[in-house]
Amino acid sequence: MTISGELVRRIVDTVHSVPGLAGVVIGLYDGEQCRLISQGYCGSVYAGRIAVIVELIESDDDSANADLQGRAAAGTGSTGPVPEIVRNDSRMGAELIGAGANCFFTAAAAIGVVGGVAGEIPTGGASSFLVLASWAGMASSALLCANGIARLSQIAFHPTSNTLQDWDSNTLYSVGFLFVDAAGVASGIATLPFAMRNFAAVLSRQRSFVARGLSFEKLKLMNRFQRAQVIREVLDEASKVPEGRIALLAAAKDANVAKASLARGTLSVRHSTAMVNVISKETSRRLLYGLKDMLTSIGGAVASATPARVSGSASGSVNWLINLVDSG
Repeated sequence: MTISGELVRRIVDTVHSVPGLAGVVIGLYDGEQCRLISQGYCGSVYAGRIAVIVELIESDDDSANADLQGRAAAGTGSTGPVPEIVRNDSRMGAELIGAGANCFFTAAAAIGVVGGVAGEIPTGGASSFLVLASWAGMASSALLCANGIARLSQIAFHPTSNTLQDWDSNTLYSVGFLFVDAAGVASGIATLPFAMRNFAAVLSRQRSFVARGLSFEKLKLMNRFQRAQVIREVLDEASKVPEGRIALLAAAKDANVAKASLARGTLSVRHSTAMVNVISKETSRRLLYGLKDMLTSIGGAVASATPARVSGSASGSVNWLINLVDSG
């Protein structure tokens, strides 16, 4: 069958006019031969990703021709619907939120691991467990943060491409990061009871410290021994663990309160006031660390539960589990 150039142009124009097929490669199957009639064109995310083969069918059967024409008009050919192409730049907002959340949790986890002064540190096996869980959580957050930055770079350098869609359809990539996210969520859930207990303990001591009302005037009315005794009591309350006491004594040294003065059991009004300020600042700092640990433990699981269209790479294993349950 001889195909005119006009018919070829009509075929190409008709295919490219279909939404989702602009710029695709087109082949023409005629009898026993298949030839390329359009190499597609740049400027479309579909070019080079989808190929359309047009087959010419000669038939004298009016009912068969009517059926083919009806299917063509309705777009219900046997090849199925044209797959949706999701451009990278359409995900900018969600990926910014996801990368921001993951990198924030990484920084918060690093502060907790490196600083290590949030609250009461359990002894024995519980302490080892918390250290391991904290490092696991930081490593998980760091990987998710790096993934979020990599996804943003794809949007920046390839905005009209759909590489993010390709990544998400890759089983190794998607399942791998689901496991990474699950490790982070498990770490947060495991440390949450300790974080809540720490925060409550530090808050209780902060209230006790404030209730004493150790003002300059009140300290001035005490003698040296009374001041030393009350400072020691407050110091013991504020440092239930060795690490906390070391931090307080280091802060006292910076405030020019010698350790020997505390040991002798006599403190001047100036030194007592300095110690009260040191203890107050250190307790407040530990209170903020405790609050940070508690909120980040919860925040990781909450971010993981959000859908990908909202939080991009921050969406993870919890959202996957929610969808799995919803699907029955």
